[in-house]
Amino acid sequence: MNFQTIVHDGFFNNPDKVRKWGLTLDYQHPDGTYPGVRTRCTKHLHKKFFESTASKLMSLWGNYKREEWDLQLQFQKIKRYSDNPEINVGWIHQDTGAEAAAVIYLDPDADLNHGTSHYRIKTGMEEIAAKEFPNENRKCYDNVLGSEQSRDPEDLKIYHQIMKVHNGYFEPTLEVKNVYNRVIAYDGAQFHGQTSFHMDNDDDFRLTIVAFVTSISHPGIKRFDLKSRYI
Repeated sequence: MNFQTIVHDGFFNNPDKVRKWGLTLDYQHPDGTYPGVRTRCTKHLHKKFFESTASKLMSLWGNYKREEWDLQLQFQKIKRYSDNPEINVGWIHQDTGAEAAAVIYLDPDADLNHGTSHYRIKTGMEEIAAKEFPNENRKCYDNVLGSEQSRDPEDLKIYHQIMKVHNGYFEPTLEVKNVYNRVIAYDGAQFHGQTSFHMDNDDDFRLTIVAFVTSISHPGIKRFDLKSRYI
């Protein structure tokens, strides 16, 4: 992987102001497959906020000039699927098409377990995990994670079944807790998912900013050279 996983606390100087603005924005799910809803890229909503936030994110990996990268930066809300905690977990995936990605947590009193986990494929499961899940289940996957955002009990039942099989190919290697104003940044090829987004009711939601680096001039600079250190 070209980009290290980095966890940094205290990302925004004034996270309350950022959260307050984020809650006033319009959220939709016009395309793609992901849980919840997102705003338009903040580049089109507040250019100064976009440039300063994106530049700060890129500085986690090294000293990049503005012309060396581009990225998508959006607020995202995720609500629970149902009252069944087992289904309110992330579908383990890579951010295909992104060189790197990041999540900034924006809930002051969040459940710490509503963070992000990283995974690796279990030994011996590589060939199986590389295969796409059965086509007959694709429609249900799209209905739940796609723009329809289906919460039909039958769709959720089938989705839950195939998710358990899919996620069963992986084992966790890292769990980052949901701490207000914390950011986790990672390589786009890193397998990951929401650790949990189970809420007590259908009105609560997990608020984050998500970023996807769509182009970049060179890999992230390694901050630590373990070979040069004595342990």
